[in-house]
Amino acid sequence: MLEVKDIYKSYDNLSVLKGVSLILKPGEIYGLIGKNGAGKTTLLNILSGLLKKDSGEVRYSPDDIKTGYLPDNPGLFEYLTAAEYLDFLLRDGDPQRRNELLKLVDISGNVKISKMSRGMKQRIGIAAALTDDPDMILLDEPTSALDPQGRMEVMKLLSALKASGKSVILSTHILADMEKICDRVGFLSEGIIKKEVSLSEISGSGHNMIVSFTDPFTEKELFDREGLNTEMITDKVVRVGADDPDKLRKMFSCLSDIQNPVNSLYKETATLDALFKEVCL
Repeated sequence: MLEVKDIYKSYDNLSVLKGVSLILKPGEIYGLIGKNGAGKTTLLNILSGLLKKDSGEVRYSPDDIKTGYLPDNPGLFEYLTAAEYLDFLLRDGDPQRRNELLKLVDISGNVKISKMSRGMKQRIGIAAALTDDPDMILLDEPTSALDPQGRMEVMKLLSALKASGKSVILSTHILADMEKICDRVGFLSEGIIKKEVSLSEISGSGHNMIVSFTDPFTEKELFDREGLNTEMITDKVVRVGADDPDKLRKMFSCLSDIQNPVNSLYKETATLDALFKEVCL
């Protein structure tokens, strides 16, 4: 649906994007992760057509793809009701599409925007981005500053959009939301997508075991002799590399041979938070 290849963008002498490349597939939600100032909003502005790139390619398939965009701080006409605002954007005089959008975002048409909660404003903003029935939707921090209820409502809406076949690029600092809703995520750091992962791969990953002992861990040599990599987290908590069944058996054999009682043992699972720290910090 979308292919971004080697996008560069600078502001005066500040180089922000230094060769960003990514692919958005039909019907998927792609999460864009990065620190403040990494260039996420710049990239979304380029993809939406609001900002010119310095160089690179943005290819759409088909060429006439429609795009909807919800910026971080959308300008809403707060003196209008939800229905009036959508009527203004639609400009067709037909209430059917407006009512469909209001139902989708679960907002009453007679509610004035100035009286809406932050979560409601985000949802009416998403409705605004959908007025042209776009194939691709760009969302910049749609859950920022929302309470848990507001976040849940926006996530429910994004699930509905995905179920309807829409493709979404989502930028948010709330990584827990991305883990719930995204198919793939890209980590934007140092001007490029430094790492890209599938959420299904993350949920099934985890080759390390975390072992907590009663007494300080002093048995590293035994584990080393068995070819097991160990990393001290604290003096009593150890990360053991066990990426195949043979190493897992060796680890349990070592644990049974030592006198240091084990308090807990669990498989370490990769998370977006851990990957963010690894890639972006």
